[in-house]
Parts: sequence; structure tokens; C-alpha cells
Amino acid sequence: MDIKIGEHYIYNLFGFDVHLDTLLTLWISMLIILLFSAFATAKIKIVPNKIQTIFEKIVTLFVGMTSNLGKNQGSSALVLMCIFLLILTSNLLGQVPLKIIHLPEGEFASPNNDLNTTAALAVFVLIYYIYKGIKAKGLSYFKHYYKPVWFMTPFNVLEDFTRPFTLALRLFANIMAGEVMIMVFAGLIASFLTPDVIHNITVNLLFGILPENVVHNIGLFLGSLLPLPAMFFELFVAFIQALVFTFLTNAYLGSAVGDSH
Repeated sequence: MDIKIGEHYIYNLFGFDVHLDTLLTLWISMLIILLFSAFATAKIKIVPNKIQTIFEKIVTLFVGMTSNLGKNQGSSALVLMCIFLLILTSNLLGQVPLKIIHLPEGEFASPNNDLNTTAALAVFVLIYYIYKGIKAKGLSYFKHYYKPVWFMTPFNVLEDFTRPFTLALRLFANIMAGEVMIMVFAGLIASFLTPDVIHNITVNLLFGILPENVVHNIGLFLGSLLPLPAMFFELFVAFIQALVFTFLTNAYLGSAVGDSH
């Protein structure tokens, strides 16, 4: 069983070496979100259809989540919704069997299994909540760096810059670990359930009722279903990680614009 971790298809694009597999899957995720938004808002009705209802529920969720931000609520609700949808869609894209498309190096997977993606999200969150803090309080925003006493300044600055990056590492580690777990599980199944073993099991179960080639194909299909429990668990993790990232980003925003900061 040959499992390679952390390899990407590096391609020179406009003079920059990029992880092309990550870039393509990230664009696919954004395209899915854009299409979903376009379909949901194409024909807005008083009595909404199913896709409009789902979209309105999502918007309502994030408007409610950011109610503590006061006048910063509108734009922040939109930003948080975009972050959540991008992370969730990217995570779920990792469950699609894109690995059957072979690349010279690496493989298609969730873009969040690349630390570059999650670090970029962390940098955006950092810039955004500092910008919102400065917009709300002016230069007084930086007063919290030397509270409660001046010699705490280095630690307060470090805290401000490390909080988003812990989110990035958590998201990257969970998505990478989940995909590795599925690959290992599938590899172990493939190593134990050889074609001969599958053939013998299905023959014994079906008592020779069906032709041999049909029995063999049924066995292969049943063997492919064995990693499903791990995949369903990853669907749960995909949602939870998107939610955690978004909730904590909202908490950082609240801290930046709040009076107690």
C-alpha cells in the first residue's frame, strides 16, 4: 500500500509555482457557491421554493450570529457566511472521488488539506478583524495591547496574531487526518479483500445462483462500501470544522469591536 502525504501538483502559473490541484478544487468550490447563490436568488418569490428557503435559512443564521456586532453586523454577516460556505464546500469536495483523476504528482482532494489554503483564510481573518477594530475605535484599538500592564504588550500582540493561525492549523489537520484515515482504511480493505477472497465470499453467500462474473462484480461493489462509515464521519467533521472556524472568527470580531476590548 503506497500512500503519499502532502504531495501536490506544482505548476508554474504566470511565473509563480502554485499547487495546481489545490487551486482547481478551490475554484470548483467557489463556482459551486456562486451557482447555488445564483439559482437561489434568480427568481425570488414571496412563497420561496426549496433552494430559496435553504438560502434564506443560511442568511438568517449568520444575521442572528452577528447580532452582537451592532453597526458592523451587515458586512460581517456576509463575510462570515462566505467563509462558512467556502470551508464547508471545500471540505465536502474532499469526499467526492476525484482521486480517480490521475495527476503527474499529488491528487485532487479538499483544498483545505493544503496548509496554504487554511493559512490564507487565517491571514484574511486577521486582517479583517483588525480592520474592523480600527474602523470602530480608531487608533484606540491598539490600547488593548498594553493592558492590564505595559509589559504584557508582547504577549497581547502575539495572541492577536496567533489566534487565527490556530484555526488554520486545526482545520488543516482535521481535514488531512480524515482523508488519510479513509485512504488507510481503504488500503487495508484492499489488502485483505483480494479478488480471490471476494470471489469465495460471494460464491458462498449466493450459492452459485448467479454467473461467476456477476458474483465477482457484486463482491467488488460490496467491498467498495466498507469505507462508508469513515466517510460519513468525515461529513460530520466537515460541517463541524466549518462551524468552529466561523464561530471563532465571529468571536474575534466581537472582541475587536466590543467596548471591553
